[in-house]
Amino acid sequence: MLVRITQLLIVSVPIALFAWLLNQELVPTGTFAVRHDVADESPFIDRLLPDARVDLAGNITNDPAFFFVHPHRAFDSVDAEIWFQNDKAPIVELGALGNVEAQAYDLHPLQNLIIDNLGWIRLEKDGKVLLQRTLTYRSIDEFLANPPAISTVATYHASIGKPFVLDGYVPAGETQSVAVSLRGSHEFKTYVKNETLSYDFRFMDMNRDEGADPITLVVTNADGVSVGDARAADDGDVAASSKGSAMRHIALRIPGLPEGAYKVQMQAGRDIFWRTISTTQQNMVFLNALFLGDEVGYNDDPRPVLMWTEAKHLSFATRHVEGLQTVGTVHSSSRLAIDEPYKRFELGVTEPGVVAISSDGVDLEMTADGHVAFDPSMFFNPDPVRLTDQTDLDALGVDYVYAEYVSPRSVGDWYVANATFDARKIVLDKGTWKFVFSVPGIRAAGGTVSVKSINLTMIRPPFSLNDLYGYVAGTNR
Repeated sequence: MLVRITQLLIVSVPIALFAWLLNQELVPTGTFAVRHDVADESPFIDRLLPDARVDLAGNITNDPAFFFVHPHRAFDSVDAEIWFQNDKAPIVELGALGNVEAQAYDLHPLQNLIIDNLGWIRLEKDGKVLLQRTLTYRSIDEFLANPPAISTVATYHASIGKPFVLDGYVPAGETQSVAVSLRGSHEFKTYVKNETLSYDFRFMDMNRDEGADPITLVVTNADGVSVGDARAADDGDVAASSKGSAMRHIALRIPGLPEGAYKVQMQAGRDIFWRTISTTQQNMVFLNALFLGDEVGYNDDPRPVLMWTEAKHLSFATRHVEGLQTVGTVHSSSRLAIDEPYKRFELGVTEPGVVAISSDGVDLEMTADGHVAFDPSMFFNPDPVRLTDQTDLDALGVDYVYAEYVSPRSVGDWYVANATFDARKIVLDKGTWKFVFSVPGIRAAGGTVSVKSINLTMIRPPFSLNDLYGYVAGTNR
């Protein structure tokens, strides 16, 4: 009898192990769950990095922190459940890398203390939040049906949905040029009415980093839907040769667009230096972040830069001694000395409305809580205020905050928040996804975000017998 049992075990254990491995590989139910305590090791989720910003226990003290996920096959979506504690970090978000060249992440809110702690009148419905300084709207539907002036609204991961119309706009047909060196990926908005969206970009590939430097220009409408694009291949030098290419050119032409504001995404790596942007559009404002690149190999002397913005909080940094300079508002004494590399300097603007900002030179990384134009005639404001950790609602005259946001639930001493990603839009690099914890303002606030668990549920259609042939052939993995 013992011999029979031993023989049965010898046969059944390998079969059971094979069946378990096959179930793991094929995911016949269409759902594969990974529960990961950050203090433990996992074959699917790496530990949080970098060490300078997060410790082995999952305590994040600087922005950002990231981790890698290794899906063993293709999935359609990923549901993330994060257990964490938050001490003073104003915003906690989880993102997945969606574009390598632009280093763009699909960010989802986990916790926003600005919204949670704002003592305004609060309305909630279907994952949407409306905060009002004084009671004006009785419901979110009423707000969306008849929104107030766009300049009085701050949004967070949400769109009001009402198309922006620039009153009195008439196409001019004359070409304007922005002659400022910009480095890498940027985004700007422009306006179109009864005209072709027309832009010409002159650029150089400075070849300072190893690898190809393709360029993609993507135009999206107010709903975030792509309406056209243009592409340029690398210059052929993929080595870190530091030999700048000759001046190159890429044109963007999209006729027949309905009237409205459009976003143009300039997707490129840090080796790309945009030298001139020419357009027949009258309005062009850059969004959120600018990198004023150096002009080595282009101009002998750096050109001073003038910018116009309604932003009330700006930050600046340079990575090189050559980039040390002074910035500030033109018509006041608000001046800021950028006197140390790799240090971020903050500038608060007390003047109302649109103000001019001057810079002594270039090689300057800048963020702003507003739009930026390089010509005052091109400035326009097609968007609500973007709610960030630095947004001064009072200074900007904001009376409403509209957000797509659900506050995390409390379970004992922990917060628990969820986020869902389209896995088909996450960059899969050598079988790996990259996720990021974005915690802007955490260092300035002296805060800490402690991550306890990262639980992922990966979803795809259930595996059927019809899929078996494709799997064996290697076409359905």
